[in-house]
Amino acid sequence: MIRLACIQIAPVFLDAKKTWEKLKEKIVEAKSNGAELVSWGETLIPGYPQWISPTCGAKFNNPQQKKAYSKYWQEALHLEESKIIEDMKIVAKKHKLMFMGGITEKFSGSTYCTLLTIGKNGEILGRHRKIKPTFEERLIWADGDRLGMKTYQLKDVKVGGLNCWENWLPLARAALHLQEEMLHIAVWPGGIGLTKDITRFIALEGRSWVASVSGLLKPSDFSHLDESEFPMKKVMEEHKGFWQSGGSMIVNPKGEIVAGPLVKEEGILYADIDPLLVVEERQNLDISGHYSRFDIFNKP
Repeated sequence: MIRLACIQIAPVFLDAKKTWEKLKEKIVEAKSNGAELVSWGETLIPGYPQWISPTCGAKFNNPQQKKAYSKYWQEALHLEESKIIEDMKIVAKKHKLMFMGGITEKFSGSTYCTLLTIGKNGEILGRHRKIKPTFEERLIWADGDRLGMKTYQLKDVKVGGLNCWENWLPLARAALHLQEEMLHIAVWPGGIGLTKDITRFIALEGRSWVASVSGLLKPSDFSHLDESEFPMKKVMEEHKGFWQSGGSMIVNPKGEIVAGPLVKEEGILYADIDPLLVVEERQNLDISGHYSRFDIFNKP
């Protein structure tokens, strides 16, 4: 059994260092409450590129969009060069924690929506780049690959995860089911509309534990930005209500919500992940075992 902590916070938008410092405080709090695995929302560091739609992000060669992208790229994390990544590894090792959370990764001139996994020994276990950014996200993030689409052993639990709408891809889910995934981490930018149906669906499909981990984003979260670096500041500040409203929750293999949903507020959700409950529920439905027909359907 392991204790999972799902951290739902807003970023210090486009400030990777301050966002990490804020997240680190919550990680220490989670550890004090017995957490062994800590997760957070999609691209929390340095924030989800929310400006694309409301500012007509598809305008070709638009200088304002280029300026915003440049700022976003500057705050993204290079896995081999980022001091923040190095500090993450130190914190994981110091507190004997496993991390699985969202960052914006950069390589060359491109950025990626990445689900980063760091082990309790402080080493990067894997990075999963979102295989197909959704709709307007393709203006910011490059396509990912399959290298990080795998499960990781934490005590007696196999843990896997996907980014946002990847969770709707049957073959992506199947790839993790076939690796005997017992706990699925689904990271989202934020919104109960994104999490309320699919979290229970994946749990019932896989007879697995599922955590949907979201972020928050409000108009006031743009107030600290310099308009010369982020020309969309005014548009983003004038929005009424939340841009991203959370919706984090944890569901057991029976499809029951055991923590959350957490909406329009920061906080940490906890659950004790019992692998034997997975085994119990898979007596009648094990989609990568006795309830499948690999002689008819080839493995992906």
